[in-house]
Amino acid sequence: MNARWAILAAIFPLLIGTEPCWAQALTPPGPRGNIPGINLPGQGPDASVPDLFDTPPGAESDRPKAGQEEEAMPNELCVIFPPSVEPDAPARFAAELDLEMTRDFTMSGLGLRVYLMRIAEGAELDKVYDAASADQRPLWVQKNFVYRTSVGDGQQYALTQIHAETATARASGGAGITIGLIDSGVDVTHESLRDARITAIDVADGDATVDPETHGTVIASILVGQGPLLGVAPKANLVAIRAFREVDAKVGAAESSSFLLSLGIETAVKNGAQLVNLSLTGPQDRLVSQMVNTALMHKVVVIAAAGNEGPKAGPAYPAAQDGVIAVTATDHKDQLYKRANQGDYISVAAPGVDILGARPGGTYDFFSGTSMATGYVTGLAALLMASDNGLSVTQLRKIVEGTAVDLGAPARDHVFGAGRIDAASAIDQLP
Repeated sequence: MNARWAILAAIFPLLIGTEPCWAQALTPPGPRGNIPGINLPGQGPDASVPDLFDTPPGAESDRPKAGQEEEAMPNELCVIFPPSVEPDAPARFAAELDLEMTRDFTMSGLGLRVYLMRIAEGAELDKVYDAASADQRPLWVQKNFVYRTSVGDGQQYALTQIHAETATARASGGAGITIGLIDSGVDVTHESLRDARITAIDVADGDATVDPETHGTVIASILVGQGPLLGVAPKANLVAIRAFREVDAKVGAAESSSFLLSLGIETAVKNGAQLVNLSLTGPQDRLVSQMVNTALMHKVVVIAAAGNEGPKAGPAYPAAQDGVIAVTATDHKDQLYKRANQGDYISVAAPGVDILGARPGGTYDFFSGTSMATGYVTGLAALLMASDNGLSVTQLRKIVEGTAVDLGAPARDHVFGAGRIDAASAIDQLP
């Protein structure tokens, strides 16, 4: 028997022996079947052909589709081994292909071993990648794709527009809920954040003290700001994970990779995050797709930015992955942000234009983009969970979409999704 199928045969019954409660939920409204686990093995019309490792959830291949040129780290590969891999097998694999193992982690639930390997100086990435991909020992090998924070062009009108004040009060500010923020570093000493419940972790460089950076600080202030800038869920616990390194402090641009982003999500799940905020975009990536599905298997709500590449751009990931709540941005007049992506994967809209946010060093500035909008939806989700901790991922999504203010074409559309969120109406829908 092929080694991969032998591995699958061993762990497959553990994954699907008992159908999880979230797999039984009703499909939410809209053109996509966005329920967690939609691509899990043993479910759907092709249940007789499990595809856990050969084709990952939400991705046909780790190679870019025709017409796409996805950027990758020039000297790194992500190599994924099965849970039962012999302890010295990854090292032997690396030595035979002249690769250096630099970091690794084990993916929760599935137990997959994820290794970051660096190719030798002077070697060609594509040639090493092809040779590594042909090897039968790993489950798969992929390039370490680049991810970027979803910033746009740069008052707190947003809280009033989505009627957050009432919802925040009724939900005790999100107390008791833990949000995972995968982003650049957060300035925990900022006057609007120093009294917030923030645990800062650096997986990018492993430093004990996290460097304060723009994008992460902005999103943190939208989520849990204490004043003078107030967040949507100021009493929630925030696990702020630095998986991005800042490249432009002025606009908040920061970059990560397949390995670091996946490690960031894994770290959030291990630290008890019930929601994960992904104000970022990248390619349709096999490793990140699997990690997002793992989070969904743990009943973690995943909310991601729809992207700022314009109306003619293709779907942005991980927002376009099944099970993820994809967020687009609007302005104070409920008009679409001019650079926002469009498509059937859009779930809802939220304020994301000229948003007042905290900047490292104790200052404030205005920012625009689907990143900011994502923070407002994550904040609302935290309020809903604080009000009813028994909400499933699907139930929460149904409430957020079902109470949104319809914009654009009647009913759901590819521009605004279900519409712009309304926090007060969402809270009213709870039992």
